Amino acid sequence: MKKLNGLMIGATAALIASGTVYAHENHDDDKILNGTVSTWVELASDYVFRGESETNDGEIPSVKVAVTWTHDTGFYAGVYYANNLFPDDSANGTNDQINAIWGPYIGMSGDIGETGFSYNSMLFQYLYPGDSGSNYLELFNYLTLPAMGNLTLKLEFSPTITDWFGVEGLQSYNYAIHPSYALPADVTLSGTFGMQKFEGYAESAAGDIDWNHWNVGVSKVFFGWNVDVRYHDTDIEKGNNGGFYDQSYNHQIVDDRVVVAVSRTF
Repeated sequence: MKKLNGLMIGATAALIASGTVYAHENHDDDKILNGTVSTWVELASDYVFRGESETNDGEIPSVKVAVTWTHDTGFYAGVYYANNLFPDDSANGTNDQINAIWGPYIGMSGDIGETGFSYNSMLFQYLYPGDSGSNYLELFNYLTLPAMGNLTLKLEFSPTITDWFGVEGLQSYNYAIHPSYALPADVTLSGTFGMQKFEGYAESAAGDIDWNHWNVGVSKVFFGWNVDVRYHDTDIEKGNNGGFYDQSYNHQIVDDRVVVAVSRTF
């Protein structure tokens, strides 16, 4: 097994894993193999995934791009790219091997009969240029419940298929609930409460390696661009998380933070 104490383990994921297949309206003559192609872009002050900053506490802005082909049946496939910056205990404080993630993904989404429930399942392959030993595969699963007035609830269970971040024998499971509420003036209030769990790792005396993460924010579309302002936090404490994110050189990436993002689908 890789040494975990003092190792920066960055679990990066695409925002396309939020359970939404990014698509735009197309006419029949725009279709390719009975499907449509869309491109999603985002610029943000930070890239936060399950409470963890992927840009070393917002040291650099976050840029993300996803191109998705969606078939009429609900099957979709695409590719994703984002920049990132991970801390480590080197002299310059950053991991020079990993400065980006890209990855192909495939999935299926749709309604469950006439029940009002819908689903989205996606396989995402994390690929880290410069550090192929950290590559891994995760299966994102979402179930959206029937709307209750202005309230929508989405449930998530996302296990890793291969070793998490390349750490031998370590499996990850993320459980989360994602509520959203439609406010007046076309403003959406949304959030997440999630539990990142692990198996296959002997916890040290330093403490439990699992953690909880949460966020809450508002979003609104202006001139075709979605503007999102969001607060993120975790329950990770220094010296009490088995060496994952509780070290003096990397704990800043799981502190609370506010992130501003603008995105659009073409």
